[in-house]
Amino acid sequence: MDSIVKAAEAPRPAAPADGIRLEASRDKESGKGVFPRIRASSPVADRYEPIMLSPEATIYSFTVIHPNPKSGLKPFALVYADFAQDVRVFGRLALAEGERPRIGAPIRVAAAPDANDVNKDYLFVVAEENVQ
Repeated sequence: MDSIVKAAEAPRPAAPADGIRLEASRDKESGKGVFPRIRASSPVADRYEPIMLSPEATIYSFTVIHPNPKSGLKPFALVYADFAQDVRVFGRLALAEGERPRIGAPIRVAAAPDANDVNKDYLFVVAEENVQ
């Protein structure tokens, strides 16, 4: 598939003043967004234009992974996040112990804290909800 990019070639998140943002692409004809960004070296690159995703998204779907107890790893959540630019992104959701993801919850993109993280470059964190 042309839009699949090896992890080493994946676009790195940008860090503007308003927080971490991910690069994606939009099909010029259909308007459909894809993540990660289509590389300029791709044979289909001329069909796409680069776009920057907003720093916040909402949880579309999630799963909680429970590693084998022998691994010593704690359970962690993986989510599909919907961005305002009509792009869906898969990634790890950092949660406090005992917290569970909630479909429709606001989340934001953050830099992964260390190189041992599942996604290496970015993860999602729960965003502050506007309480009125």
